[in-house]
Amino acid sequence: MKPYVFVFLLLLCILATLTIALFLEPPEAASGVVHPDFGTMSQGGDADRHEGRLLGGWLYGSLQIGLFVFLIGQCVPSGRPRRWLIGASGGLYLAVYLALILSYGKGVEGAPFILGFPLPTAWLVFGMWPISALFAILYATQYAKWIYTPEDASRFQSIKKRYQGGPENGS
Repeated sequence: MKPYVFVFLLLLCILATLTIALFLEPPEAASGVVHPDFGTMSQGGDADRHEGRLLGGWLYGSLQIGLFVFLIGQCVPSGRPRRWLIGASGGLYLAVYLALILSYGKGVEGAPFILGFPLPTAWLVFGMWPISALFAILYATQYAKWIYTPEDASRFQSIKKRYQGGPENGS
């Protein structure tokens, strides 16, 4: 399958998921309820408010992560060393996202606290964010091997020599 067809299919799935979500009636406490002690503050309800919605949220987020990882992978030409790290990082990102969704679906009542955060928030702070940073670290450390190799630089220099430019040829 051509890469652009796969991207198009991912985008169609994302659009379908959003379209379905738009036609569903929002749950009663979707945007929180008034806090009993502080009237100007909203608080989330119990985990039951996500009944029937968690799967759609997981699907939407997973499709977005899949699109993100696939597009990053397409930027690295095939045959470059350690390209598999992008897929492995994407798989790890999806696994942490699944753990986040599952723990969020159970609610925070009775959930363990990790360094002051309830478990779903801890997955976000200590799981999702560092893995996102991993993509940036891979880009920074593998740039000369994946994106712009010394061979690419010498080829670019030879192209620049062939097309010098100047006022007589339009530049």
